[in-house]
Amino acid sequence: MKRQVIQNVLNLPGISGMALIDGRNRPFFFGLDISLNSHQQDALARGIQQVVDTTPAHFDTFSFRFANQLTHIYKLEQGLILLVLVTDQMPLTDYRTAIGQLKATLIEAPHNAVPTFRLLAGCVTLGSSAIAPAADLSTSLSSTEGAQPELEASKAGTLAPGPQEVVAALNHLSDGATQYLGKTIVINTWKQSRPAHPWLEQFEVQRDGRFAAAAQGQMPLTAEQRQWVKDWVAAFMGRGGRTIRNFQALTSSGLTPQEQALLLDLPSP
Repeated sequence: MKRQVIQNVLNLPGISGMALIDGRNRPFFFGLDISLNSHQQDALARGIQQVVDTTPAHFDTFSFRFANQLTHIYKLEQGLILLVLVTDQMPLTDYRTAIGQLKATLIEAPHNAVPTFRLLAGCVTLGSSAIAPAADLSTSLSSTEGAQPELEASKAGTLAPGPQEVVAALNHLSDGATQYLGKTIVINTWKQSRPAHPWLEQFEVQRDGRFAAAAQGQMPLTAEQRQWVKDWVAAFMGRGGRTIRNFQALTSSGLTPQEQALLLDLPSP
């Protein structure tokens, strides 16, 4: 692992924190540990791991906004996860080059990446223009006992999933509905219930009753877009309920908590 590569990334203006997680060694947080104790760091690492575990296997990068920071998560080899928080002032060209080099050096020895990174990064300081977001993170993890529930809530909704997460969740729901309505009716019901929002047109129902999305990158969904998805699902459930009693309960029971939070208007606890 090359120390200069690590230093190049951490010295970039706009880098506000990093984390490296592999599920074997103690997770390493850099620039994030100012206000997080070891228990909160472990809880945050578990939450990140759970988020990654619920993404499609072909997904190797995704992003979301958190506390006015843009957070990038990279799935590397051998279960290694790199998290990077950046500000809006980050020069993208420099960032992409530096992160590409960092990912390459990390996977040279993925099983030892966390302890080696910890050792090498200990001699480096973040760039002077970096804004440490530790205080914002600690707000969500205000106590050790409450850390994991907060992470679950973030995983279910606050992490602002992108179009690919919507596709995966819709496919899971559509597969369940097909068991009760059949493929042809499911396809027609999705098409007939789609709200008149041009943004939703990117989600195309295929002949097998499953969805595909036009290429939209990894931009996280806005609150309005997430509501459009829920409105579509609600209309789909309503139409299906005319044919099958308890249609929503039957088809949504197989969804994960994250998928339910993304697709359904759940009552407040």
